Amino acid sequence: MTTYYITEKQNQESVRQGKTVECKDLAAAKRHATKNQCFHGTVLTIETSELGDMLAVKKDGKWRTFSER
Repeated sequence: MTTYYITEKQNQESVRQGKTVECKDLAAAKRHATKNQCFHGTVLTIETSELGDMLAVKKDGKWRTFSER
């Protein structure tokens, strides 16, 4: 299991407290974030909890994935 930091924000540059989840892989983390999205039109971000590197962003209903380290 890998630890991911998931945040739902008003826009990609916003700062907001997220939550830490343990998932099998990035795809599982994306599914978890999508299922738990509270508001329509917000931006979801997934980062590595230990380094804070951005792994994926969901904006306008589409995921943009960055290289996973």
